[in-house]
Amino acid sequence: MNLSIYIKLWIASTFGKVKINPNYKHLEFLKDSRYIIPKLDVKASPSPEPGPYLKDWYDITSRGKESMWGKAELIHTKWLSWIAIGISLLSLAFSIYTHLTK
Repeated sequence: MNLSIYIKLWIASTFGKVKINPNYKHLEFLKDSRYIIPKLDVKASPSPEPGPYLKDWYDITSRGKESMWGKAELIHTKWLSWIAIGISLLSLAFSIYTHLTK
């Protein structure tokens, strides 16, 4: 899974919706894979029938959440977290070193 796709799915999962530009190069893949669905405009549709959709806004589906947190994706997430921890430790070591050499 591409990092930009993962970020879009993470935003949708965290905030309940995500705005995706119609020119986004992976939009068709996300729709075809049924990872996202267009967000309904509840205010414009008081009836129980499907009404107008909010332009450029999408909800994540359960399939999108499963793909985001699958076993292969957890490996990538762990890999990124270890890199972040390493950078943080290097930053801390550099900060301590500069403080001690003053």
